[in-house]
Amino acid sequence: MEKSCMYFAIISSIVLGATSAHSEAESRHGPMHGQMEEQMFKEADSNGDGAISMSEFNAFQSRHFKKMDTNRDGKITHDEMVAGHNKHKENNMTHLDKRFNDADTNHDGGLDRSELGVMPMLFKYFDEADANKDGKVTIQEYFDVMQLLHRGKAVNRGVNMESL
Repeated sequence: MEKSCMYFAIISSIVLGATSAHSEAESRHGPMHGQMEEQMFKEADSNGDGAISMSEFNAFQSRHFKKMDTNRDGKITHDEMVAGHNKHKENNMTHLDKRFNDADTNHDGGLDRSELGVMPMLFKYFDEADANKDGKVTIQEYFDVMQLLHRGKAVNRGVNMESL
């Protein structure tokens, strides 16, 4: 029973993004926990009723355990845990890189206001994101302002920012 509780605590920490591991990708993108938590909640809430039952939670945990147990021995080693965490961060980075590159229609490595039709929050906070005030937001400036963009999305959804 004690081992089960320990495994449950470890997996919960990983799945909910509460590990203390940091990487270059995380430092590039800044904190994205709010968006990740929302995405994980939606994934766990399989019947879409706005709440996660014990059976939904257990199924969610089981799926993530199976993904991380790459050698299928019923245990997760430290190496498997780190690899799973890194893969998750790489997927997030790939998504953001693709989003930036798709918006950069003239392929000059920067986004001006005319390229931000598909990125309304970046458009809204363009002046804050354009740190060097050259009229373009580079990918690094985009990553640097990510926390502000997510805070703006939360406020638009009516989330109390004091709780974040």
